[in-house]
This record gives sequence, structure tokens and C-alpha cells, in this order.
Amino acid sequence: MKFCSTRKKIFLLFLSSKGIGNVFIKLFKILICFGMVLYLAACAVPKKTIPAQVSPPEVKPEDTGAYYYYTESRLMSRRGELNKAVELLKGAVVRDTDSMFLKNELVQLYLRQNDYQAAMAVIQDIIEKHPEHVPSLVTLGGIYAAMDQHAEAIEAYEKALTLDPKSENIYFLLGSEYVKVRQLDRAMKLYQDLIQINSASFAGHFYLGTVYAAMKRYNQAVAILLKAIKLNPDYEQTFFELISVYEATGKHEKVIETYNKILANNPKNLRAAVGLGRFYLKIGRSEEAENVFKEVRRRNRSNPQVIKHIALIYLDEKRYEEGSDTLQLLLKDDPDNPEIHYFLGIAFEGLKKTAKAIASFEKVPKTSSYHRSAAVHLGFLYNEKGEAQKAVRVMEEAIEREPNVPELYLFLGALYEEMESYDKAVVTLKNGLHFEPDSKRLHFRLGVVYDKAGDKKACIEEMKTVIRIDPAHAEALNYLGYTYAELGTNLDEAESLIKRALKRKPNDGYIIDSLGWVYYKKGLYEEAIKCLEKAAKLVPDDATILEHLGDVYIKVSDPKKGLQYYKKALGKKGKDTEALEHKIHRVEKQLDQDA
Repeated sequence: MKFCSTRKKIFLLFLSSKGIGNVFIKLFKILICFGMVLYLAACAVPKKTIPAQVSPPEVKPEDTGAYYYYTESRLMSRRGELNKAVELLKGAVVRDTDSMFLKNELVQLYLRQNDYQAAMAVIQDIIEKHPEHVPSLVTLGGIYAAMDQHAEAIEAYEKALTLDPKSENIYFLLGSEYVKVRQLDRAMKLYQDLIQINSASFAGHFYLGTVYAAMKRYNQAVAILLKAIKLNPDYEQTFFELISVYEATGKHEKVIETYNKILANNPKNLRAAVGLGRFYLKIGRSEEAENVFKEVRRRNRSNPQVIKHIALIYLDEKRYEEGSDTLQLLLKDDPDNPEIHYFLGIAFEGLKKTAKAIASFEKVPKTSSYHRSAAVHLGFLYNEKGEAQKAVRVMEEAIEREPNVPELYLFLGALYEEMESYDKAVVTLKNGLHFEPDSKRLHFRLGVVYDKAGDKKACIEEMKTVIRIDPAHAEALNYLGYTYAELGTNLDEAESLIKRALKRKPNDGYIIDSLGWVYYKKGLYEEAIKCLEKAAKLVPDDATILEHLGDVYIKVSDPKKGLQYYKKALGKKGKDTEALEHKIHRVEKQLDQDA
């Protein structure tokens, strides 16, 4: 069965596309950013950074010319004139080609400029002359890591570790690369080896715990992280890692207990307080959540960012009433803040207060980074109100302001599709493809529009294009397979396409219905019944699936059951019921004759 987004589904389709203000993605990003502000700590896996080069003792170049160029380079570097500093230091290296010190300094300057290729050329020259110089191997590994060349980074770090097997820093850098390429078994073994060498290594226990958690070996993760806490009870990130494991295993009381331990040691820890409040909301303990947030607000009366963060948590948890109340309090002190107006619009939209939502979104100025997303919400809301022309006008104005944003064309095209103005929808979607020729979303939507317009050939070509761009695109695989089934052609290919879609979404009732319909078209009625019965359990209120079941039971000479499903389908079908009513009349007439 083809599942085509309409009205709210079209809107959600649009919001899921890249570059547009999907409220939940936007909230997620803001919450993450806020968390970073609240807690600047090392994360479980080292960041993509270049390890600091451990240079030899600072021995000044013997050549007086080299020394002059070196000192001038240092002066330019302090002034922030890095290009001049690099040129001067290159001059020093030319005058003293054997100086590892000068070359190391040049590497560091290149890294400050993010010129990894130039830095790599110099560090490789050092390693060629000094192949067992561990700091240079570590720097080389860091450069490769920064360039996402993880295999090469691993090779450099492994060589460095062989030369210096007691360096904890190298263990962490190498383990980070193993984790990035999902070689979790190797990362686990590496950190286990480190703990064997140094049983008191806090960092070894911490990183091993995070690897166990990534491997879903939760009991081992808990045991190792608890040991890490004993080794260093002041490092709060370990507690947060432990909380993540407890959440993953559904140990709610342990989550709460661990948050409270952090807060007992540091009552001002916003990350823990906000996290605890959010967790209470998540598990339905609203009163306790409100008590936590009340205390956070009391402690941070003069910090609107904290208050806003709490409001966003409410929105993210779909607690729109509390979210709107909190945002309106903020608005009293900052009545022209476009961000607050935008999120207040989200809250009112969630509360089904359409007029207030529209008023809030309209207060987001054109100069705001939130304006594009506000325009999309306005278009959706006007469309929901049945004011399609207003919705179109809002989107057309948004495209005039930002004509190179493909996603705006996607939503405008979907509006035209909803209005059954298929020619305009085709033109709009094609205009969007000028800016992003390989957009899966635009090609898929265009295929749907062609299908609704009756151009099956063009629909098939668009779905093939989507599959060429993304061979695992479940919706396109299903749509193309079902289209073939509708036409009664390429049924073996249709079956193959739909089975590929099911590998991606094995419990999707619409895709299972498609497979059942292919079996129906192939005359495999028993297989069809199995699929369609399963699809009906997954999507019990879909009229098309119920009608399909009616069709197949008629084929296997069970008209009573067929009629039962036809009548169920009629009760779910909102419009275009004439053909289904005709089927019901025909079966009832047959049953009367048989009686």
C-alpha cells in the first residue's frame, strides 16, 4: 500500500528534512548546546583534536640566520599573524634542516591554521629521519584522526604504543579511534590491557565502562564505572555515564539516586538538576519534576537562558501547558525576543490554540534565524484551518526571501498537492530540484504527485531515481513495488522491491500490505491472507488494508468474511466510497441468492 503524507503528515514530512526547523531536532540541538554550557567536561570518547606535540627541549638553532627567522616568527605568531609566522619559520628550517625543534614548531603553526596536509608533510619528514620518535608518531595519528582517516590514525598510534607501552595518553587516543570505527572489541581489549598495567588508572576504568555501555554489556559497564567513581569520586562525568546505563536498563530509582548523589556533592550542578527534572517528567512524576524545576528557577532568577531551557524541556516532553506558561513569563521581561515568540508558537500549536500560535509565529521578524521555520508552521496552520491560499502565500513569500532552499519548495509543492493542483505542484517541486538535483525528498514527492495526476510512467521514473540515489529507501521501494502490483506488471520485481523495503522496516503495516497485494495479484491467496491479516493488526483502522482483505476472501470463496471486511473498510473510509459500496451490494446480492 502506498502511504502518502497529507495535511499534518505532509508537514511532518517537511519538518523531517534537513536544514528546516524541525522543532524536535531544534530542541535537541539547543538542549545539547545548553548541556555543554552547563558542563564542560571530557566526554566518553576523546574529541577529534590534535594531541599536543611533546617537543624536545627548546634548544635554539645554532645558525644565527635560522635563529633570527625563528625569533621573528615567534613575534608574528604572538601578534596573530600566522601566515607571516609560517613563512619566517620555513625560512628558519631552510637554514637549519637538521633541527627537529624548528620542524616541530612549524608543525604546530600549521595545525593552528588547520593546514593538515602541510603539517603532515613536515611530521612525515621528521619520522623518516627519526622513525621511533613517539611524540611525532602521536602527532601524525592526531592529524589523520582530524582528517577522518581513521585506519591511518590507528596505524600511527599502534606504532607509538609499541614503542611506549606505558603511555596512558596513547591508549586513550588509540581507543578513541577504535570506537569511531566501531571496533569496540579492540577498544575493550586495549583498556583492559591498560588496567592490567595500572590497576589504579581511573581513566582506564572510565573509558572501559563507556565501551561496555556502547556494547550493551550493561552489568559490566556498571561495575567498572562504579570502580572508576571510587578511584576518582570528584569526576562528575562518570556519574552521568552511569545514569545513561541505568536509563538504558530501566533502573529508574538508580537514575534518581545517582542524580541526587551529584546534587548532594554539588547543589549548583545545573546539568544534574535539569536532568533529574526532565527524567521525572519522562517517567510521569510531574509533581517531583515541578519541584526540581522550581528550585532551579529560584537559584537562577537572573539567568533567562536557564529558564528558557526548562521551557524547552517541557516542549520536548510535550508538556505544552507548562512550556507556554514558562515562556510567557520570559516574554514579560523580553517582549521582542523572536526565539521566545517562535517556541511559544510551538507550545500554542501543541495546545491546539491555533489563533494564538499564528499570532506568535507572525511576531518572528524576517531578520530572525527562526523566521523560515516560523513561516513553515504558519503555512501548516493556515492549511489546517482550510485557508489554503493563505498557506500558499506564506510559502511563496518565504521562497522569495530564500529562493535557494529546496525544502521550502517541498512544502509548497505538498500544499499544491493537497489542493489537487498537480500541475503547480510538479512545477514547484522541479524548481526545488534545480537547487538540489539529488534530493530524495523532492524526487519522492514528485513521484507521488505524478501518481495522483495519473502519470504512472513518470511516477515510476521518479521512484527509480530515488532508489538510485538511496538503494535502501524503504518508502520508494514500497511505492514502486505497489505501483507495479496495481498495474499487474513486473510482479516478481515488485515482490523483490517490497521485500527489500521490509528489511528496512519489518513491522511497517503499509509495506506488509503491499506484499500481500503482490501475492494477491500473483494468485497466491493464502500467502496474501497471512500478510494482509498481519498488516491489519499493525494498522487496524486503514480502509485500504481492510478492503484488500475483503478482496482476497472473496477470491477464496468466503463471501461472508469478505463482506465483513468490506463493511469495516466502509466505516473507515472518509470519501470515494462508491466503488466499495458497489462491492458490498454485489456480495450481499450473491449471499441472498445463495440463501
